[in-house]
Amino acid sequence: MKQLFKTLFATALITSALISSVAQAQQKIGVINREAIVQQMPQAIASQQALQIEFKDEGAKIDAMRQQMAADLEKLRKDAPTMSEAQIQAEQARLQGVNTEYEALAKPLQEKLQQRRQEENVKVLNLLNQAIQAVIDEEGLELVLDRQAVVFATPAHDISEKVLKKVSQMK
Repeated sequence: MKQLFKTLFATALITSALISSVAQAQQKIGVINREAIVQQMPQAIASQQALQIEFKDEGAKIDAMRQQMAADLEKLRKDAPTMSEAQIQAEQARLQGVNTEYEALAKPLQEKLQQRRQEENVKVLNLLNQAIQAVIDEEGLELVLDRQAVVFATPAHDISEKVLKKVSQMK
């Protein structure tokens, strides 16, 4: 009986210690919605606007070519019944040449745009990580989880607004 009492007491003591440490750990957990923060970051918004301006002229030229090709193709489909076979073939050859020119311009532009987006994303994510680390240090957090990986978290654990505020103050 005495042995049973000691075992139960030890089990109760260990259980209370575990519950206490779990409760403390819960107080030092943060949840963050990185995607939402990036969409609201002034630096990310400015970066997207800068990219739009940077590629505006080249993009407009490519779009105009694409629209003209679509209009010419539609015109060919419409006029084909009244055209001779030679005229149809000549127009198809011309459209093929325009398409080749379009692809020669569009592909490098797309690659250049993708590279610039990646460069800007690296800058934005570095700022975000700095802000996250600053909030972690200020709040004394031991664990920060991405909101998308968490099934449920109380709003008290969400540090997204704090991180957004911190990153908005950065240059």
